[in-house]
Amino acid sequence: MSDDEKVISWFEENYKGLLLGIVVGLSILFSYKYFLANQNKAQLELSRQFDVAVENYRKGNNDIMLSFSESNMSNNADNIYTSLANLYSAKIMYLDNKFQESYTFLDHIIKYSDDIEIIDIAKYRKAKILIEEMNLSEAHSILGDEPNNYQHIELKGDIYYLEKNINEAVNYYNKALLYSLTPNERKNIKAKINLIK
Repeated sequence: MSDDEKVISWFEENYKGLLLGIVVGLSILFSYKYFLANQNKAQLELSRQFDVAVENYRKGNNDIMLSFSESNMSNNADNIYTSLANLYSAKIMYLDNKFQESYTFLDHIIKYSDDIEIIDIAKYRKAKILIEEMNLSEAHSILGDEPNNYQHIELKGDIYYLEKNINEAVNYYNKALLYSLTPNERKNIKAKINLIK
């Protein structure tokens, strides 16, 4: 039997399997493309809704932002627009002296966001509110033992200062000065050090 006859014979014996493989492969490909198209469409819609919420927030109407946050915290927990809206919503609650509600929005970001920078902002804002409430041990806890963000480090210094632990306060302020800071930030931290020495 020649090579051509072997190839033809193999195709005759296996054509059903080949056709099935092609059909399955195309089905998977088109299903995946459909899934991606739906994901992009959903993300675009969330983006549009978030823009509307921000526009209303700037006009003094906070209800749409709060509603956007609340509805997406369960449906789109890890979406970037949910996290951004939660930052706005936490601020709204804080300004209304509703600290527990503010914590709810910030905790949601800390738990579900994939964006380290947004998580750091949420931790910073939560720690600031905790300090305002003089809940210093929880503020320490939210910032962690070895923060690697100069704002968190400076805030740790503030907490130690409030606890009257001057040596640790100065230690953390000096650690913050090791980071690349704006001249104003550097000046403010140095002023804190000079004030407590």
